[in-house]
Amino acid sequence: MDPLTQNASLRDLQSYVAKLEAERGFDGRSAESQCLKLCEEVGELAGAVGALTGQPQDVRRRGSADVGDEAADVLLMLLAVVNRSGIDLEEALRRKEARNNTRQWR
Repeated sequence: MDPLTQNASLRDLQSYVAKLEAERGFDGRSAESQCLKLCEEVGELAGAVGALTGQPQDVRRRGSADVGDEAADVLLMLLAVVNRSGIDLEEALRRKEARNNTRQWR
């Protein structure tokens, strides 16, 4: 598979993940399965942030936690979930932010 291009848009990333999953044989997994994997990855990200900020860690945990790696895993899984739901995440983000911009924030 071709590498991800520099300056890829969110749509490009979403398409890339779809191709990546097909190539690696993950495209048969259900949305529910990928959503559970997303939750697992969010937990790993939380652990990495905790380690970075000095929270106590399980000494049996292998390797060092890398916030960037874990955040990338979260993004990959999020895109896998929305792909299975037929959502254009870039469009959804723009639509949601348009509504958010009409709200008053403290």
